[in-house]
Amino acid sequence: MKAILFIGLILCFANCSLETIGLRHKLSQIIQEHQTSLQDKQMSGGWIKQPLEEFEQQNNNIIKSTLDAIEDKYNLSKDGYQYEKLLQVTTQVVAGINYKVLVQYAKEDTKRVFEVQQYVVPWNPSANSITRVEEINSSSQ
Repeated sequence: MKAILFIGLILCFANCSLETIGLRHKLSQIIQEHQTSLQDKQMSGGWIKQPLEEFEQQNNNIIKSTLDAIEDKYNLSKDGYQYEKLLQVTTQVVAGINYKVLVQYAKEDTKRVFEVQQYVVPWNPSANSITRVEEINSSSQ
């Protein structure tokens, strides 16, 4: 009788272990599928590329402050350069929004590309600031 009870307990533990292994395997598959789906999504706090047409329509103030910052630092209009086009905008959500704006200026056959980074706090405009103005590229065609 004790032997039958002992064998029953062994079978019960063996069955529980097999179920646990099956659950672990299933859980491992679920985690792996979730990680794979996350690889295609934007990382929290990362830079996100913005659609240019939509950005130009909705963010004149960001574009204007970008162009003003470039003019203040490089005096391009004095040298005959004119703003040509917006090349790229990326944003990063922090305790506000960081904007990285690439713009192109042109004069005859010379083109110059500038990057301006600015920090914008929509609920506290006094905290807004230009954090970087830099020429990225200059070329003659």
